[in-house]
Parts: sequence; C-alpha cells; structure tokens
Amino acid sequence: MAHNLNRLKLLKWTMETSLTKTLAMKLKVSVAEIYRRHHARIPHANGRTYQGLKVTVERTGKRPLVATWGGVSLAREMVRHLEDNPYRVWGGRTELVKRLLAEECELCGSTELINVHHIRKLADLQKYGRTPPRWAETMAKRQRKTLVLCHTCHVALHAGKPTRNKR
Repeated sequence: MAHNLNRLKLLKWTMETSLTKTLAMKLKVSVAEIYRRHHARIPHANGRTYQGLKVTVERTGKRPLVATWGGVSLAREMVRHLEDNPYRVWGGRTELVKRLLAEECELCGSTELINVHHIRKLADLQKYGRTPPRWAETMAKRQRKTLVLCHTCHVALHAGKPTRNKR
C-alpha cells in the first residue's frame, strides 16, 4: 500500500551487508566468499526471480533445512486487499485501576479524598501477630499489596489508630 517502496532498497542493502559481514566474521572468510557460496536466484510468487542468499542444510531421513534472504519484490502492487480488523492485544483495565475509578474507600465506603496505601510485600503483614488491624486483614485476604482508602482512614492507618467502619 505504500507509495515509496523503492526507498526500501537502501534498507535492504544495509541489512544484506550486515548479514554477509556477520556470516563472514563467524565463518572466518571474506564477504566475497559468502556471496560465492550462497548466491542464489530465488523465485517469487509473481513469476519473476530475484537475487538473494540461500543456505541449504541436508539432513538424513528428513527434508533439508532451507534459509533464504531476499527474493522479495519492492515493486508497488496497485491492487491489494487491506484487512482493516486489527488484532486486539489489550483487553481492558487492571483491577487496581477499576478500584481507583470506583473512588470509594475500601474500609469505610467514603468517597472523599481517595488515596492508595501500598506495602512492599505481603510478608510485611505478618509482623502484626495474631490479631492484625482490620486493614492488614483485608489486604491479606485479598492477596493485594494496595488498598484504596479515604484520607481519614489513611492517616489513621499510619498513626496506628483504628479506622472507620463501613456505613
């Protein structure tokens, strides 16, 4: 669909040069030797053949492995069907984003000045012993390191005071 496919020739040349120099270094031969060993005329679907590189590895009892570089036409195709239904990669919002968008304290239900309390790891909740505070118990039950709180509950949590109950 692009109008300037001929400008890809420079990119193709750069990539082919990089490939041949890499192979030459790995095999400890010259770039010219790589072209002599692997030069091929590769057929294209449009009936024409194009120059490229081809490596074939024969295997006993199996089909040979064939790797090709090139053989691609850079001519513009005037008639082409465009598939306009892209594959959807990302499905939706995460749980934390949904909890934040609810704008409600998870302990008392208030909707004023929402904050997020975060701990480093869930194992930190174990330091409260047999009777953990309600907020620590809530986080442990949900297996979550974050808790969406109103400002009043968040201040009380950090002060070690009891938080408000749900209305």
